[in-house]
Amino acid sequence: MQGNERQCRKVHERASEIELVGKNRYSVIIFDLGNTLIRFDHNISAKKLANLFHLDTEEVRKLFFDSELTQAFERGQISPKDFHTRITRRLGIKISFRDFVPIWNDIFWIDEGACAIARRLKKDYKLFLLSNISRLHYEYIAKKFDILKIFDEIILSFAVGAIKPEKRIFEDAVRRAGGDKAAVLYIDDREDLIKEAAIFGIESIKYECPDKLEKDLKERGVL
Repeated sequence: MQGNERQCRKVHERASEIELVGKNRYSVIIFDLGNTLIRFDHNISAKKLANLFHLDTEEVRKLFFDSELTQAFERGQISPKDFHTRITRRLGIKISFRDFVPIWNDIFWIDEGACAIARRLKKDYKLFLLSNISRLHYEYIAKKFDILKIFDEIILSFAVGAIKPEKRIFEDAVRRAGGDKAAVLYIDDREDLIKEAAIFGIESIKYECPDKLEKDLKERGVL
């Protein structure tokens, strides 16, 4: 019995050490937004507009989300109304800004599991949000989902004037976190952005699903 008790005590002490190291090491957890906390599907809006004007869905999707025009919008280089004007001109269609905005915006739904983990982390850490996003999408999400209220800092590409993986937006996040990269843990669903963050010196976790994220955080002693 004594041997078993000693073994159990060692396991408990080791678990406590891991938890303490994780909680002492990080002071800020940075979450990506799209397809991490909030899921989205670009095809939803592309199909709606394509069906409305008998366009090719893939052509609309590429213009909406894989074009230099969208990157400029997410960098804050053009206004929402200017974006609408350029999109409709490129597609050769006529739709009012008022009718265009709901089609553009209604592509999101919440990832309940990821948001539940973020709320748990809020008890012990400062939480930052770091997102490549346009003003229209951010304003829509902020109104529809209350998860954004838990964040201490919200760093958005259109406000910073840079998009991930550009160094400038990571620098802004670290500056707001106090300047210590080692005290920051970053969570994102995109492998390319995880790698760039690591090159910049920020430890990162690739988000795949809530169960995997919880496992990764526990391994680091964060949860």
